[in-house]
Amino acid sequence: MSKLYCQTIEVQIQNGLPIAFRWRNCWYQVTGCIVKQTMPSRWEPWRDLIPRYRCETRQGMVCDLVKNYGQWILERVWD
Repeated sequence: MSKLYCQTIEVQIQNGLPIAFRWRNCWYQVTGCIVKQTMPSRWEPWRDLIPRYRCETRQGMVCDLVKNYGQWILERVWD
């Protein structure tokens, strides 16, 4: 299961991938990251492919980060 947040976050990048991010005034260090391309929905065919970064943090959180229109969003957190 997952919980949807869609909150803007601050992200540190290295070699094009997130290495750390700040959410709710706490920094999370990314230990692993997989990039997934998501197709636009059939109701929004004009949207571009949106890369999602499935990240695991040192604290044990698994979450999806999205870079959309120049800002980073913590989209969801997985249980």
